[in-house]
This record gives sequence, C-alpha cells and structure tokens, in this order.
Amino acid sequence: MSNSDLRAKYGASAFDAGLKLQPQSFERCVAQRDRLDQHFTRLWLDFAITGMGRRSVLDTRTRLLVLVGQFTMAKGHEALEDTIQAALATGVASREILEIILQCVVYGGHTTVEPAIQVFYRIAEEQGLLEELRASQLPSDGNDRRRSYEEERRTWHSEDVADPRCAVLMARHGWLAVGRGLTLRPRHHLNMLAWLDTMDPEFAGLWVRFCYQGMYARGVVDDKTRLLCMVGDCVAAGAETQAQGHMRGAMRNGASPREVMEVIFQTCINFGMPPMLQALGLFVDIMAADGRLGEIGNPPPRARSHVK
Repeated sequence: MSNSDLRAKYGASAFDAGLKLQPQSFERCVAQRDRLDQHFTRLWLDFAITGMGRRSVLDTRTRLLVLVGQFTMAKGHEALEDTIQAALATGVASREILEIILQCVVYGGHTTVEPAIQVFYRIAEEQGLLEELRASQLPSDGNDRRRSYEEERRTWHSEDVADPRCAVLMARHGWLAVGRGLTLRPRHHLNMLAWLDTMDPEFAGLWVRFCYQGMYARGVVDDKTRLLCMVGDCVAAGAETQAQGHMRGAMRNGASPREVMEVIFQTCINFGMPPMLQALGLFVDIMAADGRLGEIGNPPPRARSHVK
C-alpha cells in the first residue's frame, strides 16, 4: 500500500503528527505495521501519535529534548537520530540537543553517551552545524569565572549553611563544587557528599567537581528543562531514587507539577506502562508529603500490592 493510501486509511492528522515526531522512520513504521496488523497500527497511531504525541502540557522543545535524553539512555540510536532530526526541524538549538546528550553521562556513563555523540556528530556534519557548535561552546573552565559566591550563597538552605560539615567540605573541595549541590539539592547534597568523603575524600572531590561544578553548572540548558529531562532519563533507566530528587528539583526551578507528571506519562510510549506507573506513584508520594495533592487532582494514596 502506498503512503498516500496509508494516509487516507489512517488519517492525515496522524501522518502529519507522526512525521513531525519521526521524520525519517514514521512512514516505514506505518507501512510495516499495516502489513502485519492493521488493528495494532490503528491503536498505536491513536495512542502514541495523535494522542500522546499531540498533548500540549509540555512545549515542543521540552518534549523533544526529553526524548533525546531518554533515547540516549536507552541506547535507542535509530530513535535518537529521528528525534534529533525532528528537534532541529522545529528550531531547537543544536547546542541544546547536544547538551542533553552530554548530561546523560552522569547516569549513563561514557559507554552510553559515546555512541549518542557519534550519532549527533554525523547529523551535525551532514547539516553543516559544526562551525555553529564550535562557536557556541563554553570556555575550557566552563562558567567558573562568571559565578559569584555571594549570589549563590543566597540560594542555599539555612540548615545547610549552619551544618558544621558545610565549611569543612567547602574547604576541601571548593565552593564552586559544593555550592552548586547546595543550590540544586538542599538538605540532601551535604549528606551524599559527606558520605562519600568519609570513605574516600579523593573520589568525593572528583565526583563533586565533575557532576556539580562541571556538568550541573554548565548553564547551556536552563535548569528547569535540564531537570525535566533528567526526570525522563531516570525513569527510562529505572533510577527511582534519583528520579524523585529531580522531580523535586524541577519544581524548585519552575516546572509545574503537571509538567513533571507529563514527562512521566510520556515515558509509557517508549518504555512501557510499569515504569511509568512506578514513577507516577513516587511523584504522588512527593506531592502528598508536600501537601500539594490538590494541584494534581487529589488522587488517593496509590494501591500497593502485597506479595506473599
């Protein structure tokens, strides 16, 4: 069946939406699915493409950047390539797309990020973006020279500032590293850093300078978007504890509860219902603990199964 016949069969709106999300693979996927099972094809299009794919809770830029991060984490390189192409076609900055790939190094490591960099580099080379990327890169010391101790100190929680471990850890590892963690993870960062520092101060310093002074202070993508992407990364990777921390972090940096929830909902398309439901339960727990359930419809406590 030709593409025009498939468009007539399944609807122009589904095709238009699908081509925006999957510019390289969509028509092939529809044709293959149609040959195998037309009912499944209809269900897939109605749910994933014209349904979930056209929801407006997240703006297009954020939704595509979340997908870039998730496909990087999942090593779904064909889907990653499609999403990079879709993001570029809708005007998302190439530097922001690359940044979301690079941020995955924290939870995915270099074995996850390296093949994604190769996919991105090939597309950037083909589209003549390398000069633009070279011109927009950070200096070799990142943002260190532009950061202000006085300004950032105002963002730290008073309990962290009063904690005797704070001054000790700053003296050992530097305020640029420790301070960024205090801003992003109040009343948590000191506990993690002190725990690592007790076991191996050298490793603790390498870790906090790479993650917090380095990756989390780059500022290429605003913190709200970066943290929403990290929620998606963690849900895709099954990193539940870290996902909770980034859910809170995203909301502290301006994301609405509905936006965080939408990242979770969207995950079910590519990673299935179980991780989505697990993450959703964790998010409901956060909202309940913070007395904010009314902002997401006052859901009852989630049902918990008891295996005997």
